[in-house]
Amino acid sequence: APTGAGKTNVALLTMLHEIGLHRREDGTVDLQGFKIVYLAPMKALVAEIVLNFGKRLESYGITVREFTGDVQLNKEQLAETQVIVMTPEKFDVITRKGDARPFTQLIRLVIIDEVHLLHDNRGAVLEALVARTIRQIETTQEMVRLVGLSA
Repeated sequence: APTGAGKTNVALLTMLHEIGLHRREDGTVDLQGFKIVYLAPMKALVAEIVLNFGKRLESYGITVREFTGDVQLNKEQLAETQVIVMTPEKFDVITRKGDARPFTQLIRLVIIDEVHLLHDNRGAVLEALVARTIRQIETTQEMVRLVGLSA
């Protein structure tokens, strides 16, 4: 879809749907019950997305953080963050680590921005991530929604 077609709003709606699945009877959100991963192709875009979604989700008590080669998160910060925005390469490194399982098991939504890049030289990383996520779904029987956004 072209610029201005609403891809950001589609991503936001899928996030809000996932957040809604974790609302308690009293209306509060179980902030420890899920993680949302947003994959952006470039670090510059990651920072922009963090600002955008951070503002939009702040009123729900949702924490949005960048996790790239430039910005590291420790385990405590990762635990208290619901939406993690990173590059596919960073997510690839994390999902390969055994000690990241407490984090990866909580992922319920993965949004892949610019998914059409599967055809470029970074496509193998995206393909491996999708395959790894599907394998996790099959192993754990926990549903993870995959959303691809394309130009």
